[in-house]
Amino acid sequence: MDVDKIQREKVVRYLRQLGLDAEESSVYLCLLGTGAQTVLQISKATSVGRTKLYPLLENMANKQLVTVHERHYGTTYEAQPPEVLEFLVSQYEQSVAQLRSNLPAATRLLQQIALTSPTTSRIAEYRGVDGLKQMNFNLTKAESEYRVIELAGLDKHLGKHFAEKMRERTRERGLVTYDLTNNPDRASEPGADTPQNHTKYISPDIFSIEFETYIYDNCVGLLSYDQDDIFGVEIYNSKLARQQRQLFELLWNFPDTTTT
Repeated sequence: MDVDKIQREKVVRYLRQLGLDAEESSVYLCLLGTGAQTVLQISKATSVGRTKLYPLLENMANKQLVTVHERHYGTTYEAQPPEVLEFLVSQYEQSVAQLRSNLPAATRLLQQIALTSPTTSRIAEYRGVDGLKQMNFNLTKAESEYRVIELAGLDKHLGKHFAEKMRERTRERGLVTYDLTNNPDRASEPGADTPQNHTKYISPDIFSIEFETYIYDNCVGLLSYDQDDIFGVEIYNSKLARQQRQLFELLWNFPDTTTT
């Protein structure tokens, strides 16, 4: 039975996730459908040059994707059955586990390298919903606490599921949070009822919040959730962060505000 183009593309995308490039995927699918072939036959069927096929097939043999048959009349290559993908997946799982276990040490080393830079100031830009999710994830990397000049609760911005994941991560890391809001009902909404979270209402007549701001460690984050222009910026500068923290404290301690 022929596999239609859409299904074939799905398989190719899956194979790419396992580390096969487009040409390796093409060769594997070709051999799977035709049986053992010579390099010349594979080249004609896939339009991959013979000089490129030799190292490519050797690499695929190392991945256990093809079997090499040496005959007196020449060499042919045959695709291993689809069950071989289980082997590739297990290798990928082991690789991911190793990456995860080595992440703390690698992060510490990279941070040490960053500290030796002539300047520690930098700007990172983010676009779209995924970009703002990344900024919120970065927020939970704070050393001990973070401050938010808040437009609305995270549930309203990025959905309940993501908001709960971020609150869980905040709790796990023992972070203390301070949210300044123009919403008088914010204290009764999700995310404002945890022991380590402090929420304070400030009247928009005193300070009107029009742009969400994060302040933590040496970072100031600015986020726009406007549907027509979703973007964010992180500014890493210790002096700016210190100044914004002082401004936050002035607003936090302004008279006629309500704390929860």
